[in-house]
Amino acid sequence: MYKGIYITMTGMFMREKELEAVSHNLANINTTGYKRQQFASRLYPLLSGRPSELNAIYQDARTQTYFATQYIDTSQGVLKQTQNPFDLAIKGEGFFAVRQGDKIFYTREGSFTRDKENFLITQAGLRVLDENNNPIVIDGTKIEIGKDGSVSVDGNPVGRIKVVKLNNLRHLGNSLYEGLEAGQANGEILQGWIEGSNVNPMSEMVQMIQAIRNFDLTQRATRNFDELAQRAVNEIARI
Repeated sequence: MYKGIYITMTGMFMREKELEAVSHNLANINTTGYKRQQFASRLYPLLSGRPSELNAIYQDARTQTYFATQYIDTSQGVLKQTQNPFDLAIKGEGFFAVRQGDKIFYTREGSFTRDKENFLITQAGLRVLDENNNPIVIDGTKIEIGKDGSVSVDGNPVGRIKVVKLNNLRHLGNSLYEGLEAGQANGEILQGWIEGSNVNPMSEMVQMIQAIRNFDLTQRATRNFDELAQRAVNEIARI
C-alpha cells in the first residue's frame, strides 16, 4: 500500500514538471530564437528475466518509472525577414557562440547590434565570437555577412562568425544555452532575418490540458491510497 502511495506521488511530481515545461514554453512564444522544452517520462513492466534498471525511481515495483528529464526541441523556428544587416538567423543546425566574462554560451537569438567599441553583441550585451573565440569588430558602414558566417566591413574581411553543433544542451534562460561543442554546424546564416521561437501555441495548450487532467487523476489516486492506509492503521490498532 505504501508502495502505491510512493508511486502515485512520483506521478504527481512528473505531472508538475510537465506542466512547468509547458508553461515555460507558452511564456516564450514571442522570444526570438527560443527552443521549446519537452518533458519525457518512461513507465515499463518488469519482464521475466529482465534486470531492474539502476536509475528507476522504485527498484522493487512491478513497473518502474524513470525520473523524467526535460530535453530541448531544436527544430527550426519561424524565419522572419527584417532587412536589418545586424539581424542574423541560422537556417538549419547550429548555435552562435557568445561570451560573458570568461564563459562562452550559445544562442539562436540573432538580433545583434554593436556597442560603443564596435563589438558585435547580443541584445543582452554579450559579445559574438568568431571561429577562434575572439569577439568580432564591426567598424564601418557596409556590413556583409555570408551564409558561411564570413563577415566583411566596407569590403574588407574581418572574420567568420562561429556556428557550432552542441551536445548535452541545457537551457539557461530566455534564448541562452550551454552545452558541449561537437564541431562546426552545417546551418546557413541569413543576414537580415531573425528566427522566432519554435513553440506551437495550440499544441502546447492541448498538452497543458492533458497534463492538468493527469495531475488531477494522480491526486485522486494519492488520496485513495492515503485513505486506505489510514483504514489499515485503524484496523490494526483495534486488533
